[in-house]
Order: sequence, then C-alpha cells, then structure tokens
Amino acid sequence: MDDGTRSPSARRRILLSALAGVAAIAVVACAVVATSTYLGDRSRESHREALVEAAGDGVLALIDVHTDTTEDDLAQLRERSTGAFAQELGDNSDGLAASIRDAAVNSDGRIDSAALVSESGESGVVIVAASSQVGNVDSPTATPRSYRLRVTIDEVEGRLLMSGVEFVP
Repeated sequence: MDDGTRSPSARRRILLSALAGVAAIAVVACAVVATSTYLGDRSRESHREALVEAAGDGVLALIDVHTDTTEDDLAQLRERSTGAFAQELGDNSDGLAASIRDAAVNSDGRIDSAALVSESGESGVVIVAASSQVGNVDSPTATPRSYRLRVTIDEVEGRLLMSGVEFVP
C-alpha cells in the first residue's frame, strides 16, 4: 500500500508511534537537563563550601601560634597565602617571628563561624568569626580574644589561598 491508500487506523498508529517517539526523546532530554543542572548546582555548592573552609583554615593559621612552634606556624600561614597578603606576610615574616618569640606568645585559636559573603568565578569573600586564648610574657594566664575578619580567597593553580585579610568591626 502506498501512503495515499492507508486506512485511517494505520495512519493513526503511525501518528501515535511518532508521538510516542517524540515523547520519549523529550523525557530523555528533560532527564539530561535535570541531571546536568543538579550536578552543576552540587559543583557550585562544593566550591562555596571549599571557599569557606579555606578561609577558616587560613584564619586558624593566623591566630593559632605558639612560641615553641613559631617557624612551623608561620610556614603554615605562608602555605595558605597568596597575592598581596602573602607579600605583606613575607615582608614582615622575620619581624613577626621575632615578636612572637620575644613576647612568648601562645595563642590557641578556633573558628566560631564562617560564611560566604560573595563569590566571583574562582574567588570569594568570607566573613570569619574566631576566638583564641592568648597568653604572653605580660599576661601568662591566657585571656580570651575575639576576631571578625573579612578574608578574600583566590584559587591559584587549583589551591584556594588567602589573598586578603582585614579585621572588621
């Protein structure tokens, strides 16, 4: 039979088969889009969490310092730094180490909370609330200190590093 002589029921079966094929393709396309969106959202959320974690680790390296481990403590801080902050730290590193040792500083820090404020591409700004118990030559009994810092994190060669740190009121 040619197309002109097909019965209405045969044409209806062909039309229904074509519609079923189009519907199947649409379902597969929707599944692909939904999966892609989900994976993209998970990836962005993981990156945001990594920015916050990097800021917390960097601030902890900044405030958790001890006379006996000054060089190691500062090495950890340098390891977590880049850009202007790393430059500033490097320029003052010897003086900072001497100050910590001369004042017999022992600071046990902790991160109280941290939250992402903004992100742009591979960079982000995180506000970190931290505290420490600080003892030194003038105050051998540890006293509590609180800090709020705005930390800029940049991705450099696959690593998230502090490029800026400023105290905020």
